[in-house]
Amino acid sequence: MIRNALIAGATGLTGQDLAALLLKSEYYNSLHIVGRRPYELEHPKIRSYVVDFDNFHDFKAEGIIHDVYICLGTTMKKAGSKQAFRKVDLEYVRNIGEWAVSHRVEKIAVISSMGANASSANFYLRTKGEMEQCLTDMNFSHIIILRPSLLLGKRQEFRFAEHMSSLLMKPFMGLMKGRLIKYKPVETRIVAEAMFKSTVQADERFIILKNTDIHRFRQDIG
Repeated sequence: MIRNALIAGATGLTGQDLAALLLKSEYYNSLHIVGRRPYELEHPKIRSYVVDFDNFHDFKAEGIIHDVYICLGTTMKKAGSKQAFRKVDLEYVRNIGEWAVSHRVEKIAVISSMGANASSANFYLRTKGEMEQCLTDMNFSHIIILRPSLLLGKRQEFRFAEHMSSLLMKPFMGLMKGRLIKYKPVETRIVAEAMFKSTVQADERFIILKNTDIHRFRQDIG
């Protein structure tokens, strides 16, 4: 069966790794990438669209989309305010989800965060939890939510807090085993692998991959 996928956030750290992985795979016939600017990489499988996420319901894809991957995410510093942060991490995700439901998308996968909880006192974790709840209330055959810890990878933009956290955690990485692995930082290429494989293999309607679950995919990519 010919299948087509859509990625939102393909220029981000995890999104880049996911796009590269999906392009190498023969599972998808085409990869539809939506963003606020044209996707720079050219490939026979890629269909690039410049979209307005505030009005994503107007988006028209070239063909049927079977699976949607959402890798959107920002920081409070980059967003500039709590309202702007919620717009990207919650409202844009909701808009994509509603579009996907109306176009009968079968599977949707999204990157959330370890500790996400709609009732959390922490603004970041509460927003992520509300985003998760928003998607789970929608009518998809399969919903895959990933809750990674600190993401490791080479960002185009410098994020001081994440850089310092990774430096502080590095000496202890080898010690983070057993129960501690749930806090262990994870490489974005592993998150991308987990996102893709769990979507392909999804056999339950609602799947949550915690940080410990995501780390298990390391053996698949060496």
